[in-house]
Formats: sequence, C-alpha cells, structure tokens
Amino acid sequence: MVMMNEREYNKLKRAIEAEYHRKLEALEMVWRMSGGAFPTDSKPAGLTLGRGSTLNAVRSVLEDLQGEFTLRDVAQEITAKDPAFVATMKRSSISSTLKRLAEKGEIELVAAGSGKRASRYRVVR
Repeated sequence: MVMMNEREYNKLKRAIEAEYHRKLEALEMVWRMSGGAFPTDSKPAGLTLGRGSTLNAVRSVLEDLQGEFTLRDVAQEITAKDPAFVATMKRSSISSTLKRLAEKGEIELVAAGSGKRASRYRVVR
C-alpha cells in the first residue's frame, strides 16, 4: 500500500487544481473565440456563486472598463451587474483575483498600491 503524507497530498492537489483551471480557461477561450454564447435557459440572469465565481465576475467586467482602474472600480462594475452577488464577495478576493490576472498577463499592473493608495491596473488588449 502506498502512503502519502499531508504535504505530498497538498502539492498534488494544487497541481491538479492548476491543471483543471488551465484547461477550463482554454475551453472558455475557445468557446468565446468561436462566438459561442450561453443559451438563456442554461445561464442564470445574474452572476452565480461557486468555485471561480470571483474570477468570472472580474473577467466579465474587465470588458467594460476603459483605461486605468482600481479594485474599487471593479467592485462598482460588479455591483452594477449584480448587487446581490457583490454583497457576498470580499474585497480581498477581488484584490487577489486582480493580482493573479496581472501575473498571468491578462491585465497590467500600472502602479502598485501602498498604504491607503490602491493599485492601478489596465486591461491588456
């Protein structure tokens, strides 16, 4: 019988989750590039909660943002789309999502925040 310690388990779990997210993002990109749209009966009118919901919400508003923006701008756009959804989200989750998107190159970090000054981002087009 093969034994696995907690460290090995967590490492393997992170690798599997990362691969899953890469494949899901690739599928979504192919779907968008093919001009695919979700049928009205298969996607709820508002944003939905669940794994990846913050990422999906942030990505959905990036299309509407022009020029430089901050976490507050993103939160306001999400609020405009679905006020009930943003009430359940933590600002720290939005911030983490923006940082990950910047690391992936989907958005650009224009100026890192410090103290009360918010980080500023720009969509890479």
